Amino acid sequence: MQNSISEVSKKIIEKISEKGTDHYANLPEYLKRFNYPVSLELSEWIGAKVYQKGFADPLEFLCLMANKFYTSIEHPTENVLQSFIIREGKSIESKSRALILAVKKWEVEAIQDSQLAKAITDFCRDTYGVRMPMASFFLRMLLPEKFGTLDVRCNNSLRSLGFNVKNLPPENTDKDTYLEKYSGFDYLEYNQLITEIGKHYSVPSKLGGHRHMIPSEVDMALYEFDKHGGSVTTPIFESMKALSKEEKVREIMRIVEEIVEGTRTGPPWVRKAGYSFLQNMRQHAANNDLNSMFNYYRRLAEGGKGKSIGNWLKMKNHRSVESEFERVKKIYFDSTSNEF
Repeated sequence: MQNSISEVSKKIIEKISEKGTDHYANLPEYLKRFNYPVSLELSEWIGAKVYQKGFADPLEFLCLMANKFYTSIEHPTENVLQSFIIREGKSIESKSRALILAVKKWEVEAIQDSQLAKAITDFCRDTYGVRMPMASFFLRMLLPEKFGTLDVRCNNSLRSLGFNVKNLPPENTDKDTYLEKYSGFDYLEYNQLITEIGKHYSVPSKLGGHRHMIPSEVDMALYEFDKHGGSVTTPIFESMKALSKEEKVREIMRIVEEIVEGTRTGPPWVRKAGYSFLQNMRQHAANNDLNSMFNYYRRLAEGGKGKSIGNWLKMKNHRSVESEFERVKKIYFDSTSNEF
């Protein structure tokens, strides 16, 4: 995935991973506290087999997901596992096949992040009882070295460490509304953040020596960090410096790249608009003209000219100029309140 880690998040990662300081968060130590159940080991073994053959049959999927089913999604008194078998049956094979194929293509960079994000969102929307935490758990079981689980405790930990992470919608939210608020792209950004965090820590390797923490280990460490009330001695933002003008320009261009990536899979009129938007913003960025960047972006976001493009991107669960305007405003007006 292209680098979507903000400058603020990069600075936080540097601080929490710096040993011997008041900001240090000892995630490897919290990872040791994680009680690795036999069921998780079994799920990882099944996940590896499922990934190798390219799909999950109903029994395999239930074995993987049994401990992640949320019994309050639609009908609180309903037996979700039983309902899953009745509603899904063997259809889970084709649905899991489509998702796994997207992951394999993404691994070799044959598809873009936005296409994997759409595959994840579609899997959630089309599969009974599955929301983003469960989809992330499925991905984590398939490739624990590439994916981590999206969890409320992990989000709590990230927030307590100073990261501005996106909240998960309540589980009883209508599924379409839920996926509008938290999509596959949001999960991939979360996953990239914990992947980047893991690169700044080392743990013993079974082959000898040390290696970086992988995303699934970071999510387990963050789970324990929240469970045991972990904290850093000094609040991160007490020593954070405001973003420079150059950093703000880079942050806004990062968001622009995210938006334009979604337009590249669209019809010619959408691709053309995306290209024009990118070129104009790049020209302002090359001149380090933050004010012109923001004013041009604001005119597009508040005007009606690009509404049809924004509607197309929304329909495809992509980010748009309109949907990301608040992020751009935060960067422009308040340098410490950016999303990662």
